[in-house]
Amino acid sequence: MFDLITATQATERDLGAIIDVLDGLADAGWNTPVRCRGWQVTDLAAHLVGASRGQAEGLSRAARAQAEGPSRADRAAGSNGPVRLALPSDREPRSLLAALKDGQDRLLSALREFPPAALTDVVPLPFGLLPAAVALQIVPLEYGFHRNDLEWALGDPVALGQDISAALLGAVPGLLPMLAAGSPVHTPGTKPAEPVSFRLASPGFRFLASYAGGTWSVGADDGHATATYEISGANSPVALFVMGRIGAAHPDLTVSDLGAARAFKQYFPGP
Repeated sequence: MFDLITATQATERDLGAIIDVLDGLADAGWNTPVRCRGWQVTDLAAHLVGASRGQAEGLSRAARAQAEGPSRADRAAGSNGPVRLALPSDREPRSLLAALKDGQDRLLSALREFPPAALTDVVPLPFGLLPAAVALQIVPLEYGFHRNDLEWALGDPVALGQDISAALLGAVPGLLPMLAAGSPVHTPGTKPAEPVSFRLASPGFRFLASYAGGTWSVGADDGHATATYEISGANSPVALFVMGRIGAAHPDLTVSDLGAARAFKQYFPGP
């Protein structure tokens, strides 16, 4: 899991790598399809402009609230309110690149200036008002996954960074219920017609996601429970699958039932 220092380092690394690739990309390359549904490189860049600026605003707002609020309740109130994912209207490549560099500057400044005392408070992000410790996972994961999206789009299907894979899989118990419930940026998942459970397994990570009584429960798997279906592989493909980047039939995954595994993202859509 990321802390404030490692989250800043990973964000700087992956957002910087994205900008470096885009800076050297011919204009025609910006029309290349990206595996995020319906997106081209241009759409990915525009999303990252909105994300970086919005995350910077949320972190800065939380820092100001911490400095001004005498109590945790006051600080939460000061941080409250939505942070919009405002996408730039100008989709010309050089304008997008300049806007993304601006977003990078804002976000890295907000991370470097974020007071450790605010780590017990909340941060407003486009996903909603989140504990700061959770926000510190969301921010670097954003750029780690989108760096990987860009690399795959441009013909280099590399694995996720080890820290990105591990952070995503470590967040599965909190992430999957959030995806199932929906957020301001994606719709809720469909509900299974009957009780069902999925075991997600990779080196060092084993989780059981079980649906019964109208709700999902997700927790560490000790190997004693019986799962209806199993999805396994190395850390990177399992993380990519959870986030909808690769399908159940990908050769780097082993699934006990292909049809059931394909339904997984219907239950846990987004982000």
